[in-house]
Amino acid sequence: MNKTVELVNEWAGYEESHPDASLEEFCRYYLTAQRSKRELPPIFQGKAVPPTPGSFLMKLMGYIGKVFETYARSAFAAIQDIKQPEDFYFLNYIKYNDGCRKTDVINNFLMGLSTGIDVLNRLIANGLIEERPDPDDKRARLVNLTAKGVEVLNECYRQSQLVSSIVFHEMSEDDIQLVIQLLRGVEAKHSPLIFELRDKPIEEVYQRVVGDGGRPTVDG
Repeated sequence: MNKTVELVNEWAGYEESHPDASLEEFCRYYLTAQRSKRELPPIFQGKAVPPTPGSFLMKLMGYIGKVFETYARSAFAAIQDIKQPEDFYFLNYIKYNDGCRKTDVINNFLMGLSTGIDVLNRLIANGLIEERPDPDDKRARLVNLTAKGVEVLNECYRQSQLVSSIVFHEMSEDDIQLVIQLLRGVEAKHSPLIFELRDKPIEEVYQRVVGDGGRPTVDG
């Protein structure tokens, strides 16, 4: 069948059941339908598959994150002054927020204060960052990378790229860009909220983020 005719027929069928849908919504539907035809091994080893799309996505993202972290620990083991992935994350944040407060670094990664201070103290002891008093607040300390820190961070970038290439080896660049575009709105929405809401009861968080709409239901 001619590709144009095939696409028009697909659109006609979709429009019949979704009369108010936009072209963008059809494109997402069509792409998802085509991707679902690919033969892949059973996800989550065929066990404990979440019952809703939202919970499925959360479990999938969580597992991929754990895979990345596992490979990252192996990759960073080759760098003498890096003990865990958080060391790299802190260095990267400090690079792009030079002269930031220590508490800002810790809060950005939603860490407890004592855990974050341990990471920063390790980076200071290894000569990767240096601290100085905050001229606007004598109680606070500002941090920035040292020349050694910049060198180590660049090696971290090289190792991190290896990990990314391993995890997303079979994904095309277009698919990766699509996922980024689909998820960036989630990050943009929660970035300004998470610091305020992270210690609140989940019911309060739900009301603030979702509102008074119908509560989600779980089947099965």
